[in-house]
Amino acid sequence: MFDEPLPSTSSLARIPELRWLRNVITERALTRGDYLLSGGARSDYYIDKFKLFADPQVLRRIARLFAPIISEINPDVIGGTELGGVIIATAVSGMTGLPMIVVRKQPKQYGAFAAEYVEGPFNAGQHVLLLEDVVTSGRELLAAKARLEELNLRVTPHAIISRGLAPVSSLIQFSLPRDSGPRTN
Repeated sequence: MFDEPLPSTSSLARIPELRWLRNVITERALTRGDYLLSGGARSDYYIDKFKLFADPQVLRRIARLFAPIISEINPDVIGGTELGGVIIATAVSGMTGLPMIVVRKQPKQYGAFAAEYVEGPFNAGQHVLLLEDVVTSGRELLAAKARLEELNLRVTPHAIISRGLAPVSSLIQFSLPRDSGPRTN
């Protein structure tokens, strides 16, 4: 399934990898300022995940962090939410050999599958590991989960980063006290 040895599924074995993730977020993707987040909340920091995803080595390492989750839940399909979740799902799908589906925020307006939210191969009853990049409230990820459940799929949502109180599992909980840390605009 993977072309390299998998990281240990032990929580203790994952601590260095999660520490690495926190450090790479802080060093490469964190900016301080006054930001409007996608859910409408304001924040004094922003995580630009595309600064992480643009580096293929970082993207691959983040994708590998999902190996223990995949081993635990044994999904049939990897799903990605538009837009950042699709990047992660593509990387995880490529590493595992599991097929991938995309869940759009709005139905597609053109082509052979107009008016559909979900693209890619799936069958009712399959288990989907639905991936998202950064969540604050989890609203978009939970909406995507509901769309998949309407298609009779079993869904386990998971994010890379949770920066809020979203009722969603994530690799890392990332929050900063107001006005602390580096300011890089």
